[in-house]
Amino acid sequence: MKIFDMHADIGMDVADKRKSGEKDILAKYHLPKFEEGEIGFINMACFFDGKETLDDALFMLSSLREEIDLNHERIHLSLDGSFVENKLNVIMSIEGMGFLKEGDDALAFVDTMYDYGVRLASLCWNDQNMLATGISGDPRRGLSSLGKAVIQKMNEKKIIVDISHTNEKSFYDISDVCVGAFMATHSNTREKQNVERNLTHQQLKAIASSGGLIGLVAVKKFISSNPNRQNAIELAQHAKAIAAVVGVDHLCIGFDYMDFLKEPFGPQSMGIDLQNATMSQNLLMALATVGFTKEEVEKIAYKNAVRFVSEQLQ
Repeated sequence: MKIFDMHADIGMDVADKRKSGEKDILAKYHLPKFEEGEIGFINMACFFDGKETLDDALFMLSSLREEIDLNHERIHLSLDGSFVENKLNVIMSIEGMGFLKEGDDALAFVDTMYDYGVRLASLCWNDQNMLATGISGDPRRGLSSLGKAVIQKMNEKKIIVDISHTNEKSFYDISDVCVGAFMATHSNTREKQNVERNLTHQQLKAIASSGGLIGLVAVKKFISSNPNRQNAIELAQHAKAIAAVVGVDHLCIGFDYMDFLKEPFGPQSMGIDLQNATMSQNLLMALATVGFTKEEVEKIAYKNAVRFVSEQLQ
Protein backbone atom coordinates (compact mmCIF):
# COMPACT_ATOMS: atom_id res chain seq x y z
CA MET A 1 0.00 0.00 0.00
CA LYS A 2 1.19 3.51 -0.82
CA ILE A 3 2.43 5.75 2.00
CA PHE A 4 2.70 9.52 2.38
CA ASP A 5 5.66 10.14 4.71
CA MET A 6 5.05 13.64 6.05
CA HIS A 7 8.55 14.10 7.50
CA ALA A 8 12.00 13.07 6.24
CA ASP A 9 15.16 15.15 6.79
CA ILE A 10 16.39 14.55 3.24
CA GLY A 11 17.62 18.12 2.76
CA MET A 12 20.20 17.68 5.53
CA ASP A 13 21.66 14.57 3.88
CA VAL A 14 21.68 16.20 0.44
CA ALA A 15 23.50 19.29 1.72
CA ASP A 16 26.11 17.24 3.62
CA LYS A 17 26.88 15.03 0.63
CA ARG A 18 26.96 17.97 -1.81
CA LYS A 19 29.56 19.66 0.40
CA SER A 20 31.65 16.53 -0.13
CA GLY A 21 31.31 16.86 -3.89
CA GLU A 22 28.61 14.27 -4.51
CA LYS A 23 25.63 14.72 -6.82
CA ASP A 24 22.53 12.73 -7.76
CA ILE A 25 22.17 11.88 -4.09
CA LEU A 26 18.44 11.16 -4.21
CA ALA A 27 18.89 8.52 -6.93
CA LYS A 28 21.90 6.91 -5.24
CA TYR A 29 20.79 6.83 -1.63
CA HIS A 30 17.07 7.45 -1.27
CA LEU A 31 14.83 6.57 -4.21
CA PRO A 32 15.53 2.80 -4.04
CA LYS A 33 14.51 2.73 -0.35
CA PHE A 34 11.34 4.70 -1.06
CA GLU A 35 10.39 2.28 -3.83
CA GLU A 36 10.97 -0.78 -1.63
CA GLY A 37 8.92 0.72 1.20
CA GLU A 38 6.16 1.88 -1.21
CA ILE A 39 6.61 5.54 -0.30
CA GLY A 40 4.57 7.25 -3.00
CA PHE A 41 4.49 10.70 -1.39
CA ILE A 42 7.01 12.40 0.86
CA ASN A 43 7.74 15.67 2.59
CA MET A 44 11.47 16.33 2.15
CA ALA A 45 12.48 18.59 5.01
CA CYS A 46 15.43 20.94 5.39
CA PHE A 47 16.36 20.62 9.06
CA PHE A 48 18.03 23.37 11.13
CA ASP A 49 18.77 23.21 14.86
CA GLY A 50 19.27 26.98 15.22
CA LYS A 51 23.06 27.18 14.98
CA GLU A 52 23.10 27.79 11.22
CA THR A 53 23.17 31.02 9.23
CA LEU A 54 20.85 32.22 6.49
CA ASP A 55 23.52 31.26 3.95
CA ASP A 56 23.49 27.70 5.33
CA ALA A 57 19.72 27.58 4.87
CA LEU A 58 19.88 28.87 1.32
CA PHE A 59 22.56 26.30 0.45
CA MET A 60 20.42 23.43 1.72
CA LEU A 61 17.30 24.70 0.00
CA SER A 62 19.05 25.20 -3.33
CA SER A 63 20.82 21.83 -3.07
CA LEU A 64 17.59 19.95 -2.39
CA ARG A 65 15.70 21.74 -5.15
CA GLU A 66 18.48 20.99 -7.63
CA GLU A 67 18.42 17.30 -6.65
CA ILE A 68 14.66 17.15 -7.12
CA ASP A 69 14.88 18.86 -10.50
CA LEU A 70 17.73 16.55 -11.54
CA ASN A 71 15.38 13.59 -11.05
CA HIS A 72 12.31 15.16 -12.68
CA GLU A 73 11.60 12.01 -14.67
CA ARG A 74 11.07 10.10 -11.40
CA ILE A 75 9.93 12.89 -9.05
CA HIS A 76 6.96 15.25 -9.16
CA LEU A 77 7.46 18.34 -6.98
CA SER A 78 4.01 19.48 -5.91
CA LEU A 79 3.78 23.26 -5.66
CA ASP A 80 0.00 23.48 -5.83
CA GLY A 81 -1.26 20.33 -4.10
CA SER A 82 -1.38 18.29 -7.29
CA PHE A 83 -0.13 14.70 -7.37
CA VAL A 84 0.62 12.34 -10.25
CA GLU A 85 0.74 8.59 -10.79
CA ASN A 86 3.94 6.64 -11.38
CA LYS A 87 6.27 9.21 -9.81
CA LEU A 88 7.44 9.98 -6.30
CA ASN A 89 5.33 12.96 -5.23
CA VAL A 90 7.34 15.43 -3.16
CA ILE A 91 6.67 18.53 -1.13
CA MET A 92 9.52 20.58 0.32
CA SER A 93 9.60 21.92 3.87
CA ILE A 94 11.73 23.72 6.44
CA GLU A 95 12.10 22.40 9.98
CA GLY A 96 13.15 25.31 12.18
CA MET A 97 14.03 28.89 11.24
CA GLY A 98 16.64 29.53 13.90
CA PHE A 99 19.09 30.46 11.14
CA LEU A 100 17.30 33.83 10.94
CA LYS A 101 19.26 36.23 13.11
CA GLU A 102 19.15 39.93 13.93
CA GLY A 103 19.41 41.85 10.68
CA ASP A 104 17.82 39.13 8.55
CA ASP A 105 14.47 39.98 6.98
CA ALA A 106 12.21 37.18 8.21
CA LEU A 107 9.17 38.25 6.21
CA ALA A 108 11.19 38.50 3.01
CA PHE A 109 12.53 35.01 3.72
CA VAL A 110 8.98 33.64 3.61
CA ASP A 111 8.85 34.78 -0.02
CA THR A 112 12.30 33.29 -0.65
CA MET A 113 11.46 29.87 0.72
CA TYR A 114 8.22 29.85 -1.25
CA ASP A 115 10.17 30.59 -4.43
CA TYR A 116 12.46 27.61 -3.74
CA GLY A 117 9.36 25.40 -3.54
CA VAL A 118 8.75 25.19 0.22
CA ARG A 119 5.10 24.58 1.04
CA LEU A 120 5.32 23.56 4.71
CA ALA A 121 7.44 24.98 7.54
CA SER A 122 7.96 25.24 11.28
CA LEU A 123 9.32 28.31 13.05
CA CYS A 124 11.58 26.39 15.43
CA TRP A 125 13.12 23.04 16.17
CA ASN A 126 13.75 22.45 19.89
CA ASP A 127 15.60 25.78 20.04
CA GLN A 128 14.44 29.20 21.20
CA ASN A 129 14.90 31.75 18.43
CA MET A 130 13.69 35.19 17.43
CA LEU A 131 10.42 33.78 16.04
CA ALA A 132 9.30 31.05 18.42
CA THR A 133 10.20 28.74 21.29
CA GLY A 134 10.85 25.03 21.03
CA ILE A 135 10.56 22.42 23.75
CA SER A 136 14.06 23.20 25.08
CA GLY A 137 13.34 26.91 25.48
CA ASP A 138 11.67 28.99 28.16
CA PRO A 139 8.24 27.40 28.82
CA ARG A 140 6.81 30.86 29.55
CA ARG A 141 7.85 32.18 26.14
CA GLY A 142 5.90 31.52 22.94
CA LEU A 143 5.87 33.35 19.62
CA SER A 144 7.49 36.75 19.29
CA SER A 145 5.58 39.51 17.52
CA LEU A 146 7.78 38.80 14.50
CA GLY A 147 6.92 35.11 14.73
CA LYS A 148 3.23 35.96 14.64
CA ALA A 149 3.81 38.09 11.56
CA VAL A 150 5.67 35.20 9.90
CA ILE A 151 2.73 32.87 10.58
CA GLN A 152 0.38 35.41 9.01
CA LYS A 153 2.67 35.72 5.97
CA MET A 154 2.83 31.91 5.66
CA ASN A 155 -0.97 31.82 5.71
CA GLU A 156 -1.08 34.38 2.90
CA LYS A 157 1.40 32.34 0.83
CA LYS A 158 -0.42 29.04 1.56
CA ILE A 159 2.58 27.55 3.35
CA ILE A 160 1.35 24.91 5.83
CA VAL A 161 2.36 25.51 9.46
CA ASP A 162 4.02 22.61 11.34
CA ILE A 163 4.08 22.66 15.17
CA SER A 164 5.92 19.41 15.92
CA HIS A 165 8.80 20.88 17.97
CA THR A 166 7.14 23.91 19.56
CA ASN A 167 6.64 24.23 23.29
CA GLU A 168 3.06 24.49 24.53
CA LYS A 169 3.07 28.30 24.71
CA SER A 170 4.19 28.57 21.08
CA PHE A 171 1.70 25.87 20.12
CA TYR A 172 -1.26 27.81 21.48
CA ASP A 173 0.06 31.11 20.10
CA ILE A 174 0.13 29.47 16.67
CA SER A 175 -3.35 28.08 17.24
CA ASP A 176 -4.58 31.62 18.00
CA VAL A 177 -2.80 33.32 15.09
CA CYS A 178 -2.99 30.75 12.32
CA VAL A 179 -5.87 31.13 9.89
CA GLY A 180 -7.14 27.69 9.01
CA ALA A 181 -5.47 24.33 9.44
CA PHE A 182 -2.07 23.55 10.94
CA MET A 183 -0.46 20.21 11.66
CA ALA A 184 2.11 18.17 13.56
CA THR A 185 4.09 16.34 10.90
CA HIS A 186 5.85 14.00 13.37
CA SER A 187 4.46 13.77 16.91
CA ASN A 188 2.80 11.01 18.92
CA THR A 189 0.52 11.21 21.97
CA ARG A 190 1.59 11.81 25.57
CA GLU A 191 -1.08 9.36 26.67
CA LYS A 192 1.19 6.53 25.49
CA GLN A 193 4.61 8.15 26.03
CA ASN A 194 4.83 11.18 28.28
CA VAL A 195 7.56 13.28 26.66
CA GLU A 196 7.32 16.93 25.65
CA ARG A 197 7.60 16.20 21.93
CA ASN A 198 4.35 14.25 22.10
CA LEU A 199 0.94 15.91 22.23
CA THR A 200 -1.64 16.26 24.98
CA HIS A 201 -5.33 15.52 24.35
CA GLN A 202 -5.98 19.27 24.33
CA GLN A 203 -3.34 19.80 21.65
CA LEU A 204 -4.67 16.92 19.56
CA LYS A 205 -8.14 18.46 19.72
CA ALA A 206 -6.81 21.91 18.76
CA ILE A 207 -5.11 20.48 15.66
CA ALA A 208 -8.23 18.54 14.69
CA SER A 209 -10.46 21.58 15.25
CA SER A 210 -8.32 23.53 12.80
CA GLY A 211 -8.75 20.77 10.21
CA GLY A 212 -5.17 19.59 10.62
CA LEU A 213 -3.34 16.28 10.90
CA ILE A 214 -1.09 14.47 13.38
CA GLY A 215 1.77 12.41 11.89
CA LEU A 216 2.88 9.24 13.68
CA VAL A 217 6.64 9.38 14.31
CA ALA A 218 8.84 6.26 14.45
CA VAL A 219 11.64 7.68 16.61
CA LYS A 220 11.97 5.17 19.45
CA LYS A 221 12.00 7.62 22.38
CA PHE A 222 8.67 9.05 21.22
CA ILE A 223 7.14 5.56 20.97
CA SER A 224 8.01 4.09 24.38
CA SER A 225 10.57 4.26 27.19
CA ASN A 226 10.57 0.43 27.23
CA PRO A 227 13.18 -0.82 24.72
CA ASN A 228 11.12 -3.93 24.04
CA ARG A 229 8.12 -1.83 22.97
CA GLN A 230 9.85 0.64 20.67
CA ASN A 231 8.27 -0.94 17.61
CA ALA A 232 5.54 -0.70 14.99
CA ILE A 233 2.88 -2.33 17.17
CA GLU A 234 3.37 0.20 19.94
CA LEU A 235 3.33 3.05 17.42
CA ALA A 236 0.05 1.64 16.11
CA GLN A 237 -1.24 1.84 19.69
CA HIS A 238 -0.42 5.57 19.58
CA ALA A 239 -2.59 5.72 16.47
CA LYS A 240 -5.46 4.02 18.32
CA ALA A 241 -5.15 6.44 21.23
CA ILE A 242 -5.10 9.49 18.93
CA ALA A 243 -8.03 8.19 16.89
CA ALA A 244 -10.02 7.72 20.09
CA VAL A 245 -9.61 11.44 20.81
CA VAL A 246 -9.93 13.07 17.36
CA GLY A 247 -10.88 10.35 14.87
CA VAL A 248 -9.02 8.53 12.10
CA ASP A 249 -9.43 11.38 9.61
CA HIS A 250 -6.83 13.45 11.49
CA LEU A 251 -4.07 10.84 11.40
CA CYS A 252 -1.15 10.48 9.03
CA ILE A 253 2.48 9.30 9.16
CA GLY A 254 5.73 11.23 9.60
CA PHE A 255 8.33 8.53 10.19
CA ASP A 256 11.36 10.86 10.62
CA TYR A 257 13.80 8.14 9.49
CA MET A 258 17.40 8.94 10.43
CA ASP A 259 19.35 6.01 8.96
CA PHE A 260 21.17 8.36 6.58
CA LEU A 261 22.17 10.93 9.22
CA LYS A 262 25.29 11.20 11.37
CA GLU A 263 25.50 11.04 15.17
CA PRO A 264 23.72 11.92 17.40
CA PHE A 265 21.01 10.83 14.99
CA GLY A 266 21.15 7.67 12.88
CA PRO A 267 19.35 4.30 12.75
CA GLN A 268 19.87 3.71 16.47
CA SER A 269 17.30 6.48 17.03
CA MET A 270 14.52 4.55 15.30
CA GLY A 271 12.01 1.88 16.29
CA ILE A 272 13.14 -1.75 16.22
CA ASP A 273 11.25 -2.68 13.05
CA LEU A 274 11.08 0.86 11.61
CA GLN A 275 14.78 1.50 10.96
CA ASN A 276 14.50 2.98 7.46
CA ALA A 277 12.09 3.55 4.59
CA THR A 278 12.32 -0.06 3.38
CA MET A 279 10.50 -1.13 6.59
CA SER A 280 7.60 1.30 6.21
CA GLN A 281 4.99 -1.35 5.48
CA ASN A 282 5.55 -2.78 8.98
CA LEU A 283 3.54 0.10 10.41
CA LEU A 284 0.61 -0.55 8.08
CA MET A 285 0.57 -4.21 9.08
CA ALA A 286 0.68 -3.16 12.73
CA LEU A 287 -2.24 -0.77 12.23
CA ALA A 288 -4.30 -3.67 10.87
CA THR A 289 -3.17 -5.91 13.72
CA VAL A 290 -4.42 -3.48 16.39
CA GLY A 291 -7.83 -3.24 14.77
CA PHE A 292 -7.92 -0.57 12.06
CA THR A 293 -9.93 -1.54 8.99
CA LYS A 294 -8.39 -1.58 5.50
CA GLU A 295 -10.17 1.69 4.71
CA GLU A 296 -8.84 3.28 7.90
CA VAL A 297 -5.29 2.06 7.21
CA GLU A 298 -5.48 3.62 3.73
CA LYS A 299 -6.55 6.93 5.26
CA ILE A 300 -3.66 6.92 7.72
CA ALA A 301 -1.16 5.66 5.14
CA TYR A 302 -1.78 8.32 2.49
CA LYS A 303 -5.36 9.38 1.80
CA ASN A 304 -5.70 11.85 4.68
CA ALA A 305 -2.38 13.52 3.85
CA VAL A 306 -3.13 13.70 0.12
CA ARG A 307 -6.49 15.30 0.84
CA PHE A 308 -5.07 17.72 3.40
CA VAL A 309 -2.12 18.90 1.32
CA SER A 310 -4.31 19.28 -1.77
CA GLU A 311 -6.84 21.36 0.16
CA GLN A 312 -4.20 23.58 1.76
CA LEU A 313 -2.13 24.29 -1.35
CA GLN A 314 -4.84 24.79 -3.96
